[in-house]
Amino acid sequence: GSLVVVNGNPAISYWDGANAQLKYVRALDATGTNWGTPTTVDGAFFVGLYASLAVVNGNPAISYWDGSTNADLKYVRALDANGANWGAPVSLDTTINSGIFSSLAVVNGNPAICYEDGTNAHLKYVRALDGIGTNWGTPMTLDSAGVVGLYNSLVVVAGNPAISYNDDINGDLKFVRALDANGTNWAAVTIPDAGVQSGNVGQYTSQAIVNGNAAISYFDQTSRHLKYVRALDAGGTTWSTPVTVVGTGIVGLYTSVAVVNGNPAISYYDSLNAALKYVRALDANGLTWGAPVTLDSDTSGNVGSYTSLAVVNGYPAVCYYDLANADLKYVRATDASGTSWSIPD
Repeated sequence: GSLVVVNGNPAISYWDGANAQLKYVRALDATGTNWGTPTTVDGAFFVGLYASLAVVNGNPAISYWDGSTNADLKYVRALDANGANWGAPVSLDTTINSGIFSSLAVVNGNPAICYEDGTNAHLKYVRALDGIGTNWGTPMTLDSAGVVGLYNSLVVVAGNPAISYNDDINGDLKFVRALDANGTNWAAVTIPDAGVQSGNVGQYTSQAIVNGNAAISYFDQTSRHLKYVRALDAGGTTWSTPVTVVGTGIVGLYTSVAVVNGNPAISYYDSLNAALKYVRALDANGLTWGAPVTLDSDTSGNVGSYTSLAVVNGYPAVCYYDLANADLKYVRATDASGTSWSIPD
């Protein structure tokens, strides 16, 4: 799922696997104690994977993959501020398998999406020509070296769009930032963490602005640990030494990073214990980290994949998938830093 605050209340876009459809649900209150009835946003068969939710010009909007015979990158925006009614979906890239790992953000006033072109294994970017996403520009290829663009995450860094993503062939975590506010021209790709152990780092990337600079949480497949790295400048040309946030077990899949009460924090999946976990840094840059907190677990099966972390009414909250019960779940902390948490819904 993808968790965002929409018109004051938390909301989630997600793929309904049972019906193979794109769905959206919004809470009836600011904390997420009670939730409305889910809305089917796109009812075609096998659509809605890799959904990314954002508020675009006041209304919620979603980028996603149409995995049916179209295999297109799609975009849809609600007709109202709460997401009760939705417009018609728009196909943005009709190259087969385009839209895998899509990430939606507002870039210089217009919606924009980064995604992987699965056919060509390239990282691509496309931005709307207007503020609501009625008309779109021509998709741009940002990286075409090998198999690139998986696990992408788009944010605006110092006014310009920037993307973190995985290079699957070389096993690298990569980052690229535009040279202008719209994303017309892009700087050279940088590598915040390389596969120095001949293994794959940079899976499940999530990006946020931490103390003014880009920061990325990700999974190091070689060490099987949760890692974090922050840029040393606004452009992301130089990076600090990557930090192993949690270094025991198989941890760090499905990461989601956000700034919580001034410090970076990460929700993630602990594969060894089949549990949803949360960890927060002890400083504003993320140099040192506290002890992980288990938010949900189930001895009968896996809980905590597809996490999305956001600050909801002042406290951190996470939406995630409970595989054991095939449920979409939501949990919110009872304090601003995430020391203690409520019972998951």
